[in-house]
Amino acid sequence: MENGRESEEARLVARFRAGDMQAVETLFWRYADAVLAYATRLLGNRADAEEVLSEVFLRAFEGCMGYRAEGTFKAWLFRIARNCCIDRLRQPRLLPLEDGGEPAWDGDTAEVDLRVAVQRALKRLPEEYQTVLLLCDVEEFTAKEAAQIIGRSVPSVKGMLYRARTALRDALSEEWGEET
Repeated sequence: MENGRESEEARLVARFRAGDMQAVETLFWRYADAVLAYATRLLGNRADAEEVLSEVFLRAFEGCMGYRAEGTFKAWLFRIARNCCIDRLRQPRLLPLEDGGEPAWDGDTAEVDLRVAVQRALKRLPEEYQTVLLLCDVEEFTAKEAAQIIGRSVPSVKGMLYRARTALRDALSEEWGEET
């Protein structure tokens, strides 16, 4: 099944590179939600993430001829998304956006508290730890795909993921006032 999806993606990418707008639209709708969710988690607010989403697909369209198909199109797209998010985080802000940092959630209060604690703990980690955790544990990329996205070797990503999970565990322990 995975090979069928990969070959369909390869056909779409070939059409995309040829300027077929239907293929562009199909690829956009296939990956837009995942890119938006990733950017929202990395940036901390949806407004910036929506702007980044537009920038990601604009850069992808402009750079489609440079896509070498060495990895999946999704991994290439997420690499663009990561770079756009980093660019956005480096931009000075004239007016800081108000963002309570708490997710909209209609569920159990304990679950909301857990989500808020995880978000706070995650934000205290170095950016590279946040990125590898979001890619591997939230977006469910393989270590190989994450390595392609962030431009590191697979062993480096695996080591960073181990350290990031340990740091997140420690940050959560601090958040909850427990000893590690």
